[in-house]
Amino acid sequence: DLTTVKISAKDAQNVASISGGIEGIIKTLPSVNSNTELSSQYMVRGGNYDENLIYINDIEIYRPFLIRNSQQEGLSIINPDMVSTVNFSAGGFEPRYGDKMSSALNIYYREPEKAEVSGEASLIGGRLTAGLATKNKKLTALFSGRFRNTNLVLNTLNEDTDFNPVYYDFQTYLNYHLSEKFTFS
Repeated sequence: DLTTVKISAKDAQNVASISGGIEGIIKTLPSVNSNTELSSQYMVRGGNYDENLIYINDIEIYRPFLIRNSQQEGLSIINPDMVSTVNFSAGGFEPRYGDKMSSALNIYYREPEKAEVSGEASLIGGRLTAGLATKNKKLTALFSGRFRNTNLVLNTLNEDTDFNPVYYDFQTYLNYHLSEKFTFS
């Protein structure tokens, strides 16, 4: 597909921004911008934040429009440690992605080949990911937890607020292969 940009999963893990994640790379692409570095939200071709479709393993993810409630999405729903493929299209995407106007982001989570553990810690958070696969690879499991606290960055500002930017999540991706054609995921 000529309108789709493929983003390396390795690049997504190494984004150096406060919001981190895949959106940090997307914000650098042409026709994509953001009003704040503290959020993972982005706008495409003059659209709104809520006009971006997000799919994980071909399943659309509903994300409520948080800015209306004076909230920002500080931790992306997409966990870069679990990603195998990232496809982003800023227009001209396939009809199967629906009728929103701005963009389509399709993420595919990976299946581990063997037992694995990885992690990272910093002054503003950390993440830990573990994966396993049976010898015949009929069962695979990927578990990942993340924590982010940007108070250290925000406390350098001259303003006092009641804002507490602490975010955490846990995701898992389980697969059981019944046969070559059938998989429970």
